[in-house]
Amino acid sequence: MGLVSRSIEAAGIPTLTLAMERGVRAPRVALVSFPYNHPMGEPGDAARHREVALAALALLHGLDGSGEVHVF
Repeated sequence: MGLVSRSIEAAGIPTLTLAMERGVRAPRVALVSFPYNHPMGEPGDAARHREVALAALALLHGLDGSGEVHVF
């Protein structure tokens, strides 16, 4: 995902990657503490999915450049 994100960013479009572990080589990374294959939380938990999505989208405005931020 890092390569794709960097290519999209080079075109002037900001991106954000959800990751379960540190060290993902992408411009903006939102770290989450959920199990693999569930980056938005447990299946069926619409309220949590919304929280994660809103927190991740907020990073697009909150980070001026590259960075990793733990959101959940």
